[in-house]
Amino acid sequence: MTRHLAAWLVCLLFGVVGVAVLDDYDVVSDSPSDRTLAEINLDYAWGRSDILLGHQDRMYGMAFKAPLLWAERLLGLQDSRAIYLLRHLLTHLLFLAGGLGGYALALRLYRSRGLALGALLLYLLHPRLYAHSFFNPKDLPFLSLFMLALLLTHWAFRRGSVKAFLLCGAGLGVLSNTRPMGLLLLGAVLALRTLDFLLADRSARRQIAGAAGRSSWPAS
Repeated sequence: MTRHLAAWLVCLLFGVVGVAVLDDYDVVSDSPSDRTLAEINLDYAWGRSDILLGHQDRMYGMAFKAPLLWAERLLGLQDSRAIYLLRHLLTHLLFLAGGLGGYALALRLYRSRGLALGALLLYLLHPRLYAHSFFNPKDLPFLSLFMLALLLTHWAFRRGSVKAFLLCGAGLGVLSNTRPMGLLLLGAVLALRTLDFLLADRSARRQIAGAAGRSSWPAS
């Protein structure tokens, strides 16, 4: 962690600033409906209601919306202002996590801490992204999770192990459950892994095909 201290300190600084300016961001028009949709999904999951089946936004997953609702209930929040400030805070923290994921991905790709730190700063200092990281309950969580999923995907292809690809698959599942567009990255991973199989020699193909019961696949 000490090798990446600068990146962690930058995110810590932005986290402190984020807490300080949390009050400056209001609730967008679809935030209440997003919270209601989370409640409808949880009611359906627990068998309490079937309203979800006829809801126009039933295709939107709950990978991020449900934890927001759980956090609110865990803390016993009733005041609407406190509820939405908590949602803004958690959305912003996920944005910072996505920035660290982007930093790690840039570092793995270019082997330069300076370049990776520059990428992190470009991400955090983008005015529209920064502002939306507080009050946008859909696009910014999806962007943050997409960056983390890209990091897991790169790590899985480099590592080549079954466990790595299972973790990558879990990340892609969370991403796709946030927005259906996440399936595009899943399709890319399947296409590239299929290409790996087709370009491998015969012995490597047998190893890939039988990898389900082994600890690793050949590295890409």
